[in-house]
Amino acid sequence: MTDPRGPAEAKARLRRQLVAARARRSRAAREHAAVAFDRHLAELLADRPHLDVAAYLPLATEPPLEPALVTAHHRGHRIWVPVCEPGRRLSWARWTPDTPERSGGAGGLREPVGARHGAEVMHAVGLLLVPALAVAPGGARLGFGGGYYDRFLATLPRTAHPELRTVVCVFADEVLPAGSVPVEELDAPVPLALTENGTVRLEEPAGPARRTR
Repeated sequence: MTDPRGPAEAKARLRRQLVAARARRSRAAREHAAVAFDRHLAELLADRPHLDVAAYLPLATEPPLEPALVTAHHRGHRIWVPVCEPGRRLSWARWTPDTPERSGGAGGLREPVGARHGAEVMHAVGLLLVPALAVAPGGARLGFGGGYYDRFLATLPRTAHPELRTVVCVFADEVLPAGSVPVEELDAPVPLALTENGTVRLEEPAGPARRTR
């Protein structure tokens, strides 16, 4: 059902609900999810052992991806994580478990300290992990409202490796029914979601930047 107040206000209301729900998630549930994300990320990378991974460093209430990134690093994948730049742009820096970081990014984003690179790093990336608060069938993604990833995803057809998978990371109960996530004109859809229960297809592939296998 369409919210008569418009998508922006509907998004803000839904964000508040989802942020509160994440804050209530128990430590035991997060620890269980960390093990599951580690396993499922390894499955996604099984057929692309020589390609890089572009991810992000999760905050305390986000899906616990960091153990999975450590595993991917030890299996030989180069890991790139974002740095917020002026103009709501993202640059990318190499990350290892020993990389120093700071927490001065938009929304408290954890950012690595080191050389920054542009979208050209996507030429070697086989898996792009995107943060979100929720997704829905059709590829609708509810981000945190900054617009950084929507702008970045719009550039992917020009910069992506031909085998790139774009995957949004959420908890299983954040995959909402169709029509539950308000969509605006500039919102970039995503084809796949990674949850602690496995991978969920959200939409059919729509070009090189969203090709899956």
